Amino acid sequence: MKVNITYVSEFDKSVYQAKQCKVSCEKVGYEIIMNEGIVPATLDADNLKPMPNSRAWDYETENQPYLASKKSCFSNHIRFWKQVVESNETQIFLEHDARAIRTWDNPDFDEYLILNMDAAFRNNRDLWKWHAESYEYNGKGKTVIKENVSSLKYHKENEWKDSYLVPGTAAYAIKPCAAQKLLDIVYNKGWDQSDFFINSANIHIQYSDPQHFEFSGVNLKTSMGFR
Repeated sequence: MKVNITYVSEFDKSVYQAKQCKVSCEKVGYEIIMNEGIVPATLDADNLKPMPNSRAWDYETENQPYLASKKSCFSNHIRFWKQVVESNETQIFLEHDARAIRTWDNPDFDEYLILNMDAAFRNNRDLWKWHAESYEYNGKGKTVIKENVSSLKYHKENEWKDSYLVPGTAAYAIKPCAAQKLLDIVYNKGWDQSDFFINSANIHIQYSDPQHFEFSGVNLKTSMGFR
């Protein structure tokens, strides 16, 4: 399985964390792709428009100072989704401070699989989780969790929309069919903050249990919009 590690070359801590991430992935047999992150200085997104009534819309209309970092972060996901579609193979996206703790065991999932649920939960007091059986996607935040994937589901109240929010996009696997769906939404409707965007998309979101990745515990504040 290919993992795409995205890092910021201008930040020494990000480079260091990415190297450690690479080592951990190699130990459990992943194939590594290192991607230098898109940052505000290298952002080329003039044609990237905000999704109406979204958080990105608020960023753009209010000219908030972190607009460029949020758009840069989202652009890294667009680049990754294009890569997945072009290769026609399932791949993994990782932020620089992820650490592999399990080999890829071919979990059965439909479209989008969050790989760091426990780490995401521990790092946010507003998240809570419970054992889930099966949920139907209703277009308003409920996500499908298949019974054949042992899952924990947790969510966060989204004050911008009447829905629930997946906790970040730091470690996930995605299939080409889902990557194409997300790209189509970008082209037809616009962009949003990455986790808000994933949450509002009509794709099946599932969670691996136990998780495949954890984090180093270093909270890197970079211009790419990472945690």
